[in-house]
Amino acid sequence: MKKLFDAKPKTPEQAKDFWFLSYACNGMNIKDIALLKFENIQGDKIIFYRAKTINTSKTDLKPVTVYLNDYINSVIKKYCNKEKEKNEYIFPIISDNLSELTKHTKIKNFTRFINQNLKKLAKSEGLTSDISTYWARHSFATTAIRNGASMEYVMEALSHNNLKTTIGYFAGFEDKDKKEFAGKLMDF
Repeated sequence: MKKLFDAKPKTPEQAKDFWFLSYACNGMNIKDIALLKFENIQGDKIIFYRAKTINTSKTDLKPVTVYLNDYINSVIKKYCNKEKEKNEYIFPIISDNLSELTKHTKIKNFTRFINQNLKKLAKSEGLTSDISTYWARHSFATTAIRNGASMEYVMEALSHNNLKTTIGYFAGFEDKDKKEFAGKLMDF
C-alpha cells in the first residue's frame, strides 16, 4: 500500500487520488463517491447510504459513517465542485440534470478510468497489475483488522449485514505477525 501511495503516476494523478479516497473512506465504492453531496458532510464526518443497499435492502437502512481525515479533506478540496450548495454533488462526476442511464454510464466510465490508470501505476512500480477499485474496499478491511480493529467494527464500516461477508474481505495476517504471536503464547 505504501509503495503504491508514494508512487508518482505518469498517468493522471486523479485515478490514484480517488482509489485512495475509496480506501480512506472505509472502502467506499466509486458509485457512492460519485453520489456524495455536500449535505453528506456533517461536521467531521460523511454520512451516507450505500447505493447498493438502497436498491437491495428490504429492512431498515443503516447509514454509513466515515470520519474525515487529512487525506479525505485534501481530495475533496482538490477535486470538489466549485458550487458548494448542500444539494450539489461533491465531485463533478455526475449532475442532477442527467438521466439515470447517463449517470450510470458516467460512473462506470469513471470507475474504468481509475482501474485502467491504477493498473498502469501498479505495474510501473513492480506491483501486481491485477488491481481495481474493488481492492480498495478489501484493502481497507485487511488493514483495519491487521491494525487491531474487530471484525464487527469492519463489518459496520463496510455496511455488511453478515459477518461471513466481512471475513471474506480479510486477506489474513502476515507471517511476521503470526510469528510474533506464537512467540508470546507462553508469556503468562
